[in-house]
Amino acid sequence: MEENLEQPQLNGSKEFGKFKDAESLLQAYNNLESEFTKKSQRLANLENERILEAHEREKQTNIERKVEDFTTKFELAKPFKSALKESLSNDENSNLEEVALSLISKSYKSAQDYASDEEFLNNYIFSNKEIKEKIIKDYLKNITQNSPIKVSSSASNISLTPPSQPQTISEAGRLAKSIIKNK
Repeated sequence: MEENLEQPQLNGSKEFGKFKDAESLLQAYNNLESEFTKKSQRLANLENERILEAHEREKQTNIERKVEDFTTKFELAKPFKSALKESLSNDENSNLEEVALSLISKSYKSAQDYASDEEFLNNYIFSNKEIKEKIIKDYLKNITQNSPIKVSSSASNISLTPPSQPQTISEAGRLAKSIIKNK
């Protein structure tokens, strides 16, 4: 059974619908096929972009989860959360612990560094009321324990501590000699 693929003829010519001849029909078909190919490629590109974006979102979510877990476990790393996320986003093969250690070591200051940092001292030590009170108390305690307060005048030195009493005759003799020499 052979099918007749030819179009029926009207008035002795083939019918091409709104096209005037076979050549214009073929040209329209080729244009349509070209547009269909372009749209199919555009659709495939959009689907690929969507897949890549989903993969990137998943990657970011994983990074955020890793950093959150890490900073929860190690409180010291909390101030570096955003830097950790950025470092891992830029290089997903980075080791989180190594990146964290590197960031923390760059900002680490020893006690000696803080002790010589005038801005730190002014902002966190000297402006702290409790620390000021402790320093003053220690200073006053040190003064009163270590040395008696002496009052001087032009005529003589007067000690506010009671004079020492000689315990033996030889001590009394030395004391008398020192008094006589000083006059």
